[in-house]
Amino acid sequence: MPRRPLHPATWLRGARRVLRSAIGPRPAASREDALALSHPTTHAALALLASRDVPGAQSLVDEALAQPSPAPDAFVAAGVVAHRRHLHERALHLFDRAGDDALAAAPVPFVESLFRVDPQRGLALTCAWLDDASVTPDARTWHTVLRYVFAHGDDALRHRVHDRFVAAYRGQEQQWPGGAAEVEWLERWRGAARHTTAPAPVGRVPFAVMDYVQPGKGKSSQNIGDHVQTLSSLGHVVRRQNLRFHGRADLVGFAQDMQERVRPELRLDGTATDVELYRVDRDGSSFQAFPEGTWLLEFGWHSHDLAGTGVWDFPMHENLRPIFVSFHCNKRGLLTPEVLDYLRAHGPVGCRDWTTVDLLLSLDVPAFFSGCLTTTVSTVFPELDEHPAPATVHVDAVREPVPDGQENIKQSYRGVKDRTFVENMREAVRLLEWYRTSFTHVVTKRLHCYLPTTSLGLDVDFQPANYADVRFAGLHPLDHDGFEAIRTGMLARLEPVLSAIFAGQDAESVYALWRETVAPEVETARARHVAATPLPALPAEPAALAAPAAVTAPADGAADAVDVVLLPKRGELPHVGEAVRALDVAATTPLRVWLVGPGVARVSVPELSSRTSVLRVPTGSLDLGALGLVPAQRAHHALLPHLLPDVDRAVVLPVDAVVLGDVADLAAVDLGSTAVAARHTSHADPSGFGLLYRAARRLDDAPATAYDFYRRIHARHVFDFNAFDADVLVLDLARLRADGYTAESLVAMREFRIDAREALHLYTGPHRTELDAVWDHVPTRDLPDAEARLVHWADPVKPWDDAYVARQDLWHARVTEPTVRVAS
Repeated sequence: MPRRPLHPATWLRGARRVLRSAIGPRPAASREDALALSHPTTHAALALLASRDVPGAQSLVDEALAQPSPAPDAFVAAGVVAHRRHLHERALHLFDRAGDDALAAAPVPFVESLFRVDPQRGLALTCAWLDDASVTPDARTWHTVLRYVFAHGDDALRHRVHDRFVAAYRGQEQQWPGGAAEVEWLERWRGAARHTTAPAPVGRVPFAVMDYVQPGKGKSSQNIGDHVQTLSSLGHVVRRQNLRFHGRADLVGFAQDMQERVRPELRLDGTATDVELYRVDRDGSSFQAFPEGTWLLEFGWHSHDLAGTGVWDFPMHENLRPIFVSFHCNKRGLLTPEVLDYLRAHGPVGCRDWTTVDLLLSLDVPAFFSGCLTTTVSTVFPELDEHPAPATVHVDAVREPVPDGQENIKQSYRGVKDRTFVENMREAVRLLEWYRTSFTHVVTKRLHCYLPTTSLGLDVDFQPANYADVRFAGLHPLDHDGFEAIRTGMLARLEPVLSAIFAGQDAESVYALWRETVAPEVETARARHVAATPLPALPAEPAALAAPAAVTAPADGAADAVDVVLLPKRGELPHVGEAVRALDVAATTPLRVWLVGPGVARVSVPELSSRTSVLRVPTGSLDLGALGLVPAQRAHHALLPHLLPDVDRAVVLPVDAVVLGDVADLAAVDLGSTAVAARHTSHADPSGFGLLYRAARRLDDAPATAYDFYRRIHARHVFDFNAFDADVLVLDLARLRADGYTAESLVAMREFRIDAREALHLYTGPHRTELDAVWDHVPTRDLPDAEARLVHWADPVKPWDDAYVARQDLWHARVTEPTVRVAS
C-alpha cells in the first residue's frame, strides 16, 4: 500500500539534491531554503521524487489540489510530478494554472513540457523573453530553451538564444558548476547554420565518415564501440589502394594508416581517385557543411534524439547521399512520414538485424538483412605473426561475476566525449589490437565487442544484459558459417557500389546499381516477412476449454439489460461489492453484472436494487496447465467470449472505478467494423509496438522465441499503432467468437508468455474504435478538470487506500449512497 503523505517538513532533508536535478541550478542553501518557504509543496514533492516515491509524490499533490482554493504552489508541485512522469500535457496545464510561479519555482520542467506539447508556443515565448529585458531566466533555463530551439527554431533564433545562454551563465558559475562543460560543449555549434553547402572539392569525390557527437552532450556517444563501427565501415573504403585522401590532416593521416593495414588478400586495385574526407555527426548532420553529392555509408542504431528533445535530426543533411547498411531503428519518433520517404528514396535499406527488416517492410520500405559492419573489422587487422597464450578478458560483463584478479574493461565511459574524432578512432584500433594480442577469449555484453573480436579470431562468449533484445535477431547466436556469411556478404555487396562511387558515377547510376545488387536479398526478406508459420494448436476448442466455468444468462432476465463484466484482481476482491454497489446506484437501466475470475465465489455483494442482478463466473476450474499458462497471464480475459457464451456485447469495467454517466450509453457505442472499443493509452508512452516489445524482452531465456515474436508482430501490424487502456472496454463478444480471437490469443499467450492485455493488443493493433476518454478518465494522468463519465484510479493509490488520491470522494460517496428500490 502506498504510504500516507506526510507533512512537508518531513522531506526537507535530502531535497537539495533533487532541487538541483529537477528544477535547475540551485545548490546555494539560501535559494533552496527560500523555495522551501515560498513553495513548500513543490519542495516536498521534489524530495519524494528524489527518493523515487512517485506514488507518494502524486498523493501529496493530489491532496494539495483538492483544497478549496489551491495555492499556485500546489499547481507547480503537481506540474513537476506530471513532468517527472512524462505526462507533459497534464504538466503544462498545471503550470499554466500556476501562472508566474511555474517559471519562478520550476522553470526547466515548465519549458520542457511547453515545448513537448506546443513547440510553436514555446518559440513564441522564447522570442518574448528575448525582447523583454525584465524577464531574466537563469542559465539552466536558457540552456533548456536552447536545446529545444535546436530542434524547432530557425538559425537566427537559435543564435540569439545561444548568446543569451552564454551571457546568463557569466556570473552564475557558482550556482551551476556543471554549466561550464555545457557552455564549452555547445561552442562548436555556435553560429552554425542548418544545411550549409560547403565548396565542392574540384576533381575529388566527397566522402563522409561517421562520428557520434551532437548538440546534446548527454545524447552524444560515450561508447568506443561506435567508433569500432566507423573503423569497420572505413575498411571498405581503404581497401582501394589507389585512393588518395584529402581533407583535415588528422583524418587523412588516419585513413592512410588504415589503408596500409589492409589485409593483402582484401586489397583492391582500381582507378586512382582523389577523395575528400569529411566527418559527419550521425545525430546532428544538418548543422554541418557538406558539398553537394557527399557520399557516406549510413549505419548503426539511431537511438539518440536531438539534445533530448524527442526530435531526431533525421533525414540527414540534404547534401549527403547515404548508402544504408547495418542500419537499426525502433523509435516511433524517428520514423516520420518524411523519414520513410527518405529511406525509400535512398533504399533498399540494409539492416543490422531482422527486426529492423520486418519493421521497415511493414512500412513499405524496401529492406534486407545485411548483418553488422563490425563483422568486417578484420579488414584492417592483418594476421598476427605470433598469437597470445590462452587468457580471458571481460568487457562490460554483467551476467556473471568477474573472477578475482581480472578487470572488467569498460567500452563506454565519459572520456570518449572528451576526445576528438580521430583520437577515438585511434583508440578503437589500439583497443582491438590489445584484445587480439593479449587474449584468446572474451566475455562481453557489448554487441560491438562481440562481433569485432569474433572477426579478429577470438573465442567470444556473448552475454548481453538481455538475450531477447530487439537488436539481436540474426546476430546471435552465430556459428562460424553464419558469421562468415555476414562478413563475406558485406564485402561482396559494398564492393561494386563503392567502386562506382569512387569512379565518379552519378547518383542515379549508383543507386540503380545498389538496387540491382541487393534485389535478391530484398526478395528473400519479403518472402520471410510474410511467411505464414502456424503455431501449435490448442488441445481443444475454446468453447470446450471454457466449459467447466462457463455460465449462461438467465432466461427470465430483462431483455434490455446491459451486460457489465468485472475481472477483479486478487487484491481487489474485498472491494468488488463496493464497485457493484456503485454501479447499481448509477444505473438507469437493468444491469447484469458478471463477476469473472478466480475467487469471485467468495465475494460479498451488498443489497442491490431489483434492476441489477449479479452472476458469478468462478474460473478456478479452468485447466491452465493443459493450456501451458499460469494464473498471472489471466487467461480468463481471453476466454471471456466463451465463458459468457450467450452474451453478444459486454462492457468491461475495472473494480477501481466509479461510473458517473449512464453505462447504457457506453454499451451503445458504435463499434463500426471493429470488435473492440477502448481509449488511447493514458500512459506517457503511446507506442503499441513498445508495449509488445517489452513483453518480448521477458523472453531472455528463450531469445529465438522472442525473435519469432518480433517477426510476427511486424507481419501482423504496420509499425506503429497507439496502445490503449484495456481496463474499460466495449466488446463485441459475438464477433470475437466468430473471428477466433480466443484461440489465437491463448496460443500467443502460451508460445510467447504474454498476458491477456498484451494478447488483446496483438490481436487488435490499430483496428479498434476510439473510446472517448470521458469513459475512462484517470485523474492522476489526465487533465485534472477534464470531463468524466467514468473515473478510473489506474495508478497504485486506490480510492479505498489510506493515502489520498484525486477524486476519491466520488468513490466514497457512491459506495455509501442509499440503494434506490425499483419495482420489478
